[in-house]
Amino acid sequence: MMSMGLLTACVAPGPAPMPLAASGPVAISQDGVGYLVDLQPTLSGAQITVVADQGAMAMDQGLIAKRAAGALCESRGSRLDGRALGRFVAGSWVFDGGCA
Repeated sequence: MMSMGLLTACVAPGPAPMPLAASGPVAISQDGVGYLVDLQPTLSGAQITVVADQGAMAMDQGLIAKRAAGALCESRGSRLDGRALGRFVAGSWVFDGGCA
């Protein structure tokens, strides 16, 4: 019984893992433009990737991408995590953090 107590003591507190059913790509349309918004679990929480239906996104489209990520979260009854930081990666926008 003592070994069980030691095992649970080693587990660090942190965010609960995102259920696999909550992940996956969703088509989002904003102002007549289509985006594919993909929510995936990571070791530290979640990550949202936004790509445009019609070719690569540009580096100056971060706010547009963040709004599309927010629309995904709203469609699930949530909102984009305020700590979600975005970065431009090869024609897409990636936000570390998921829906809060």
